[in-house]
Amino acid sequence: MWFGRRTRRSVVMDAAIGAASGLLASWVMEQAQKPITRVGSRETQERERRAQGDLPPATVRVAERAAALAGRSLPEDRRGAAGEVVHYAAGAAFGALFGVLAPRLPLPVVAAGALYGAAVWLVNDETLVPALGFSKRPWEYPASTHAKALAAHLVYGTATDAGFRLIGATLH
Repeated sequence: MWFGRRTRRSVVMDAAIGAASGLLASWVMEQAQKPITRVGSRETQERERRAQGDLPPATVRVAERAAALAGRSLPEDRRGAAGEVVHYAAGAAFGALFGVLAPRLPLPVVAAGALYGAAVWLVNDETLVPALGFSKRPWEYPASTHAKALAAHLVYGTATDAGFRLIGATLH
């Protein structure tokens, strides 16, 4: 069985459903990241901490840069919340893109979400975030860091796909 091929909703409606699905999937991903980050030996986890160093999460760095571009500074007590806003905004944006693409591409139903999650990880985490200076270069992190991020994005993609199908089915 293949995803899409026949589309009865508009691109705008599919993008809106995808954005809603991406928001939900961002929450699911966040919940999955908690146990995923605890995987591995103490030595592995310590290697990951050393690689990150004193850098705040990329989402916080994006929020700080956005505030600076607006001529403001981000108060210390709001950095975490601002990072969450970035996380959910990105999840909604990538969800909207999923909503536009998935019904229009011949993707196998079983793999659509997982493939999309892997693509988001590769494009965003492994390419854009370091290229824009929001994280170190990919080779500066241990392989376990990449594997854990990929696992979390597979959860995101699968949840986005499931949400898109569920919301789409109830609206159809």
